[in-house]
Amino acid sequence: MAKVLIAEAMNPIAEKILEEAGHEVVKMPDREEETFRTYIRDCDAVLVRILPMGRELMESAPKLKVICKHGVGIDNFDLQAAKDLGIAVTTTPDANGQSVAEHTAALMLALSKNLLKIATGYRTVGWSIKGSCEGIELFHKTIAVIGYGKIGSRVARMARNGFDMRVLVYDPYIDEVPEGCEQVASLDAALAPADFVTVHCYLDDRSRGLIGPHEFGVMKNSAIFLNCARGPIVDERALVRALQSGEIGGAGLDVTDEEPLPKDHPLLNMENVICTPHYAPTTHEAAVNVARIAAENAVSFLRDGTAVGRIV
Repeated sequence: MAKVLIAEAMNPIAEKILEEAGHEVVKMPDREEETFRTYIRDCDAVLVRILPMGRELMESAPKLKVICKHGVGIDNFDLQAAKDLGIAVTTTPDANGQSVAEHTAALMLALSKNLLKIATGYRTVGWSIKGSCEGIELFHKTIAVIGYGKIGSRVARMARNGFDMRVLVYDPYIDEVPEGCEQVASLDAALAPADFVTVHCYLDDRSRGLIGPHEFGVMKNSAIFLNCARGPIVDERALVRALQSGEIGGAGLDVTDEEPLPKDHPLLNMENVICTPHYAPTTHEAAVNVARIAAENAVSFLRDGTAVGRIV
């Protein structure tokens, strides 16, 4: 029997799987750094969502064998420290991919139809709000998908098959895309003709700040920018300037550089922007899938060293 820490709230299926495998499960009462350090000290495995795990924390847990990420983003882990200390790191690939892809599509539709402005205006202004602006159809528009992994590929299929959109794909790490998509060789080539730009790449040193002043300048003035990946992929100041100046037409953001945003942040006070609080994977189905796979990874790794989505 091993001792497994569930560091953050997740679907109860995780605890059930761990206990049925005979492991002792402990859960933290809060998310404070000192609490984390105290609870992880004698644990063999940890299930964690977004809490940071640096070298010092890992070194304080000499029994720790595996870190099981609840999700796929690994920017909150010091992977080099994990390698140096012989600690495995696993993720839950595609467990919430459908939820995030659907959320991206929802933002795209809401912005193209001005739903937030019109629905709010109907309550406050009345019927006449319908004449305040026109929406646009998605049919035959062009979407640029930046990062063609599990989520990006789902969004591409929705756009292509659901709305007959032209799909441009920029991803320097793939060799080909399915029929119906067009792979382009440069980011600019994807951005320039796009009516919608959606980001679905990992956050790492290469993608940090990938979309900045130059990239917004390349986009159409009417382009709608979508980010359901990670906030720091985008130069947020440049995004705000592009929106305020009319350099782009709007934005749908589930992630931001600073989370949560302060209430007076410009992005929360623009009619052409919809911000959601990292809500894209928050569906019942995704919650069950992510918690289940994270727990199964802990069980299988502690049993025989196997796991899906292993990064380290």
